[in-house]
Formats: sequence, C-alpha cells, structure tokens
Amino acid sequence: AIVREVSPSPALDLSRFAPMLGTTCGGYLKAYRARFEAAVRQGTPGVEGARQHARAIDGLLNALFCAADAAARAEVKPSGRLSLVAVGGYGRSTLGLHSDVDVLFLCDDPTEPYVRRVSEGLLYPLWDLGVDIGHAVRGVDETLKLAQEDIRTSTTLLDLRCVAGDRPIVEELHRRGQVEVFESNLDRFLDALTEDTESRHRRFGDSLFLLEPEVKQGRGGLRDLDVAEWTIRARHGVRTVQEYVTCGALVEREVERLDAAREMLWRTRNLLHLRAGRQQDRLTFADQEEIAEQLGFVDGISLAVEQFMQAYYRHARVVAQTTERMLDRARAVRESSHPRGIRVFGDGTVQVGTRVDLERPDALTEDPALALRLYRRALRHQLTPHPQTRDVIARAAASKLWRERLKRSEEATQLFVEILKHVGDAPFRGGALTELHEVGLITAMVPEFGPLVGRVMHDAYHVYTVDIHSILAAEKFRTLIRGDHTDQLGMASRLAAVAPRRLPIFLALLLHHLGRAYGRGQQARGAQMAQDVARRFGLSEADADRVGFLIREHWNFYRMATQRDVRDRETLAEVAKTVVSHEGLSDLYVMTVCVLATINTSAM
Repeated sequence: AIVREVSPSPALDLSRFAPMLGTTCGGYLKAYRARFEAAVRQGTPGVEGARQHARAIDGLLNALFCAADAAARAEVKPSGRLSLVAVGGYGRSTLGLHSDVDVLFLCDDPTEPYVRRVSEGLLYPLWDLGVDIGHAVRGVDETLKLAQEDIRTSTTLLDLRCVAGDRPIVEELHRRGQVEVFESNLDRFLDALTEDTESRHRRFGDSLFLLEPEVKQGRGGLRDLDVAEWTIRARHGVRTVQEYVTCGALVEREVERLDAAREMLWRTRNLLHLRAGRQQDRLTFADQEEIAEQLGFVDGISLAVEQFMQAYYRHARVVAQTTERMLDRARAVRESSHPRGIRVFGDGTVQVGTRVDLERPDALTEDPALALRLYRRALRHQLTPHPQTRDVIARAAASKLWRERLKRSEEATQLFVEILKHVGDAPFRGGALTELHEVGLITAMVPEFGPLVGRVMHDAYHVYTVDIHSILAAEKFRTLIRGDHTDQLGMASRLAAVAPRRLPIFLALLLHHLGRAYGRGQQARGAQMAQDVARRFGLSEADADRVGFLIREHWNFYRMATQRDVRDRETLAEVAKTVVSHEGLSDLYVMTVCVLATINTSAM
C-alpha cells in the first residue's frame, strides 16, 4: 500500500539549503499544469497530454531526489542502494490532470538513516505544495513477499519505472518479480486479478453500457486496459506494445483498436478533470454534452452527445472484450499443457473438458455457419466456447466478406433463429444473445442492428445503450417463459408461457429500436425494417406482420394504459380495434412489459 507517514518535521529540510525551493517548485508545477490544461482545451491527443504531465513530474522529482541525495550524503554515508520508482499510473508514464502520484523508495535497507533523509527531503516540499503523492519505503525481498500475497503490489511490479537513483536495484526487482511472482505462480496471479476485476466491476457498474459510465474503474475503462496489459506482461514477460505483437499476444489490428480506445478514454478523462477541477472519472449527463462539443461532435440526425457516447461505448467495448480475451488466453495456454479427453460431435465441433471447440479452426473460413453451430452445441450441452475459438469467431465476424457469406447461409439463418428462441439456461454471462453480440454475430446476421451499437437514449429513464436494452428485453421474455419472475410479473409470466407464437415476440423485442437511427417517423420505419428482417429469416407473412405490429404499437399501448381512462368506452374500443384479437392483446402486453422492465431497475 502507498502510505504517507508524517513526522513532526522532516529528517532533511531542503529549504535550509534553498530558501526559495517552495516558490521555485510551485512555479514549475503551476506552469506545467497550465500548459497541460491549455493542451487539453486545444485538443491535444489525450495520451500524449497524460505522458507530458508524467514527464513534467519526472523532471521535478528527479531534481528533488538529486538535491535530497546530495544533502543527505553530506550528513550520513549511505550503506546501500536507493532508487526512486514510479508506480501505478505514474509508473505507466500516463498521469491525469488531477491524478495521484505514487512512488516507491526501493532500497537495500528501509531503516537506513540515509534513506529516511532522502525520502522525507523529497516528499515534504511536495506535500507543502498540495501534491497528492503517496509513497512506500521497501526493500526488494519485502516487496516480493508482499506481491505474492497482495494483488495491488503484484501489479505494481509490472508497471514500475526508475525515475532517479540506482537502476540495477529496480532491474533486480523486475527480474526476480517475473520469476518468483509470475512465472512460478501465474495461475494464482490470474485468479486474484480476475477476482479483483469482477469485484471492481460490481462496485462501479458491471455493464460498460451504463449511460453514466466510470471512465477509469468501470467495465471497459482505463483500469480494464491496465488489466489486459498486466496479463500479457505477466504471461509473456514483455513490456512494450511491439513486444505484445512479437510474442503473439495481440495482432496489429488489435493493437490499433486498443490504441484508438486508449486515446478516446484519455481525452474524455482529461476533459472530465479539467471540467471538475479535481479528480472526477464519472461521465455524467451534464459532462457528456459539454465534452461532446469539445471533441467536435455536432447535432445532425442524432444529437452530438449521442454521437459522442456511441463512439465512447464502441471503444469501451473493445477494451472490455480485449481484457476478457487476454485473461482467457493466458488461462488457455496453461490448460493446453493438461490435455483431456476429446468428444467429437461430428458437426465440426468437439468437446474438450467443459468447453466446446472447433474441430478445425480453419474450417470457419469456408463454413461460416459453423460459428452458430458451435453456439447451438454450447447451449445443448451447457458448455462454454474455448477462448481461442471465441477469438477466431470474433475476428471472422469483423470481416465484411465473411459476414456476407454468413448472412446468405440458410443453415446460419435457421441456427440463429433456433438460438434466438431457445428458452433453457445458457452457460454465458448475460445470456445467449449477449454472447452472440459480444463476438459480433448479431450484427453479422442482422446488419440493420449495427447502428444501434453503443447508441444512447439521452434521457433520465434509460440506463443502458440501445443495443444492450434491446438484448435485455429479449432475454427478459426468455426468463418470463421459464417462470423466473412469477412473483413480481405473474400475469406477464403466464401469458409468455402460453404464447402460441413466441418467435415474433423474440424478434420484435430484439429489433424494436431499429428505427432509432432515423429520426422522425422512426417507429414506422423501424417496424418496416424489422418486418423485412423477419421475412429474410423465413417467418410467414402473418408472423412478419406480427413483428411489425408489436414494434409499432407497444408504446401506444403503454401510453393508453397510463394516460387514458381505461374505463372509457371509446378508449376500450380504440384498443380493441388495434389489438384485433385476444392473442394480439396478450402479445402486446408481454412485449410492453419486457421493454419497460429493462429500461432501468425501478421502471416497473
């Protein structure tokens, strides 16, 4: 842990040697902070601004260390090595406008008088200036022992960087850490890192598609980006992005997407800090509108703020998916050294332990429907896809040519429909549709769904983006059919369970916002688009019409129920004319409940 230990007076007071030290350091910090703020306002790349800030702090700390070292040596003779080490975000050479500065005084003997003099000589002037600098004073052995027990310290070993002082002791810590903490205990490290990540997600919002996301700690935020890199560094012992590619952890295209995501997250965070005048990482509605304007988004068919947030979520999604893949890949490498029995299904898929895999990964190129065959097999046998196979599918789904071939496949269409209306449990977090969306198969099968990805509904009611809300609504119908909500949604559960035609309801829920990207008349436009998709999926004309009917009428149904007198004969006659039949009334009721129940947790 980074701790500030305050004594009544420093063991070494640098102001005795330089009376203007506080003024000089304060002027330096003020000048560089003003330069950083100006750069943020002028649109300087976010990552470069954060790196410039880190370099400015490097210069100040290096100068103070040299001064403290010289003054301390005049009083006591050092008996061991000492290095000033940057850790955390500062160690990664990226520092937000109002971020904490964390350092480690790495030495041979933490009790040595020389070490205390140097550390306090450096820290006190910074504390007096109000710099949020946290520190620890530790030896190599103590740090390694703590790293084996504490996930925070172990990740510190992956980020540390020498700012001043003895470099060999830092290299020793890094070298021994790789062997003693990561190579010999990789499984334990990955378990602790996964548990810590999941706990953080629960604390700051498990979905990256929350409408007021946490840019640093939330899912898909900067901390997840750190987790992805920690995993690669721990598994492969590399340090640079180019080495990530060389060792095979990432391909160039993934690096490019991560770099773009990192830039979006840092530009957003810098503007948040500038706007708040303090460390502020929650992207609220009020922040979103101003930041959208500062980033150059302008109102068009959709609002500038909606365009900004859609771009933000696309980048956050890249980070979240990459992080999960890195953790899975690192585990998959470990699992591959322990072969288990393989069960061949005969449809191009195999079972290896508790996972479903492709018999031949290269077969996916010529047989796109194999991707959906694998997911059908996963549902039937409650298996999870092998992480590397999941990667193969996601990469294939990013290819326009492959998507076209998949969409034209009759087998793929039948498999997608089968998965869509599957009612049983799914071995995936968030359900089958969430998993298909994560790997890009929903937009591959329904290109019309693409414009909804990351699109926001900028109001006080919705908490998810349009694509996630649509998927959650369809998943809600699935749980109603299973009877998971009979205590809270009894009538809807009964009607869902006996609905004679479930597929039109599933499809209407998944596609009920298709018109969202088209401005005025979006409800009618979306209904027509959904009908076209339904016909493409082989639904009868009557079922395709039912899809369009449900999308067109569910909000009218809601408005009548809440804004009209339901005992009025004219209202009842209007409803009866709209729904036509008891089945129409039941389907519309279930559709409306599923949509409302997934707007936010308290909507019902």
